[in-house]
Amino acid sequence: MKQNIYLVGFMGSGKTTVGKMLAQGLNRTFVDMDAVLEKRLGKPIAEVFATAGEEYFRAREHQLLLTVSRGRRQVVATGGGVPEKKENRWLMRGSGTVVHLQSDLASCIKRLGATERKARPLWKESQFIQSLYQRRGNLYEESDLAVTVDGRKPGEIAQEIIRHLYRDQSFSAEMGGDRSQVRITYSAPTVLGELIRDRRVALLTERRVAQLHLERFQPHLKAALAIVVPSGERSKSLDTAQRIYERLLAHKFDRDDLLVALGGGVITDLGAFVASTYKRGMGLCLVSTTLLGCVDAAIGGKAAVNIGQAKNSVGSFTVPEAVLLDVGALRTLGRRQISEGLVESYKTGLVACPELALLVQREYKPLLSGDLPLLAEVVGMSARTKAEVVAKDFRESGLRRILNLGHTFGHGVEGAHKFKVSHGQAVALGMRVAVELSQSRGLIGDEDAEKIHATLRAISPYRLEWPNLDEAWEIMTHDKKIRGGRMVFVLLKAVGEAVCVNDVSRKEVAKVLKLLEEKKDG
Repeated sequence: MKQNIYLVGFMGSGKTTVGKMLAQGLNRTFVDMDAVLEKRLGKPIAEVFATAGEEYFRAREHQLLLTVSRGRRQVVATGGGVPEKKENRWLMRGSGTVVHLQSDLASCIKRLGATERKARPLWKESQFIQSLYQRRGNLYEESDLAVTVDGRKPGEIAQEIIRHLYRDQSFSAEMGGDRSQVRITYSAPTVLGELIRDRRVALLTERRVAQLHLERFQPHLKAALAIVVPSGERSKSLDTAQRIYERLLAHKFDRDDLLVALGGGVITDLGAFVASTYKRGMGLCLVSTTLLGCVDAAIGGKAAVNIGQAKNSVGSFTVPEAVLLDVGALRTLGRRQISEGLVESYKTGLVACPELALLVQREYKPLLSGDLPLLAEVVGMSARTKAEVVAKDFRESGLRRILNLGHTFGHGVEGAHKFKVSHGQAVALGMRVAVELSQSRGLIGDEDAEKIHATLRAISPYRLEWPNLDEAWEIMTHDKKIRGGRMVFVLLKAVGEAVCVNDVSRKEVAKVLKLLEEKKDG
């Protein structure tokens, strides 16, 4: 959709207040045109009107809008008179979506108050204001969306705008003959509440997620049992699973009850493992709150825990009743966490969706900055692409293996670092190894290989020490991707075309590691 969002409306309709909340809700830049103009002109707008006249002010206002319209992904609170110029209406419609904050005149008067009304240069006698309100109201009707603001809180108005402009995405994912409903939503707490209805619920989450998100979800969880485990990969263990079993047994949960796993990949993997094994299977709903989880871990029906340094070595395949990908939660992520998710998205694009790979390559800067609508687009493309692959090969006996691009060596990196490094960083290194192997074998051209390397450096710029190959190789020999005693690597023949090979030698990996170290590509 178009990039900017322009808020229009009469004086006192709440454009600045709603605009700030809307920008915060979307992780976008907020521009208050009146505030910018006052700063540029060095005096209040009323004084500009008095000394230079309205025509001068409108010209400067148009110049500012021209500059703003060249920007991207901004929420713009316009002055009440901006739409009166036809050129301004063209600029806004051509560079974004125009939203009218609809308010009756009496509410605008009350909202402004006497002092603020005096500061407005066009706030004159009652008859003039009535005429001005009517004239501008006719122009506001040309907007793309009208939202009533009277009697409502600014946050509620901002959320309605988000719901109208960025509607939930939903699709049914087939997993081994069963189906799971996947929903990409800005309103995960409300949607979860609708799914739960009258069922008994146990909520599994980890400490950091509880601090960030539990308050949003609690009003919709009723009397759910909350099970909070320590944060981090080390919680994904049989010991933690046993403690969860004991809590469920103590509270007499049965197979008809629902376990809600709220968090990133660690929690959704752990929650799926517990739900699939407790009393031979209980109801399960995954709510993913990280980009990495939304684009990868929560999609595909895998459940697993780690044993020692062997990642995901004990697990099962299970089908959640529903998967909610919580776009609103992505606003709390730091740049590093976004980076990890982008690595997995880029991986999915490279092996199965060239359009997704191109999107990450082209828009990595606003993505890393956390622009929510753009992240939601990446989440939607990644989730659908992975679901399509999973539908064809639920138990990873063939095609699904392509989703492991970068994971063979990446899991070796994680294990060698005792899981003290992020999954995204480790997979990024693994992908660089896979790309270098692909290039050295003549599978992928030099231009494509360098473009992939450059994108990986851009989306995962954090330095990570290469592991000792002997140690990493030993860990890799215990990986769940071993088939017939042979280690499987996913390589690239082209963007969107992957191939699985089982003849990569330790010597070959050592050679490409040396090449990458010479490129300072770690």
